[in-house]
Amino acid sequence: MRRFMFIALLVVGLAATAIAQTSMTPGMQNAPARKSPLAEYAGAWIGTFGGHTWMTVRLTLQGTSMSGTVQHQNDVKFTDRGDIKSVGEEQISGSVESAVLNGDGLLLTVKNTGSQETDRYLMRLTSANTAEIKMIAMSMPPGMPKPKPWVLSRVGPNAVTPTR
Repeated sequence: MRRFMFIALLVVGLAATAIAQTSMTPGMQNAPARKSPLAEYAGAWIGTFGGHTWMTVRLTLQGTSMSGTVQHQNDVKFTDRGDIKSVGEEQISGSVESAVLNGDGLLLTVKNTGSQETDRYLMRLTSANTAEIKMIAMSMPPGMPKPKPWVLSRVGPNAVTPTR
């Protein structure tokens, strides 16, 4: 009799444990996975001037961090209102050392290839496929107008690199 009671209690205990295990409800199975807020910035972005690509930003989400590259023409000249007036022929490229999301947008720290210089950019989404980017903390000669943010458009992953 004791043996029977022991087996009965064991079966009831295992059944209770199995029932207590919760499986995913249909609502949980169809719930969207939590997406990193950085994911909205991932992709290839280009800025154009005079019908030509002059800036390319490629950002890749890797887990909870962002990596990528920034390429642009050097020697950018501005109008008195801060719009781009002209861009030089020489191309500068760099790799994204850090990408931090803050209240203003995505703060990118880019180390230029072939030098120890770093540039900082602030990228802000204006829609799903457009963004504004501006260089921050750059030294400005006296009397030079403050540059307006540059408009970027999201493109396919095989977008061309800036050429002029």
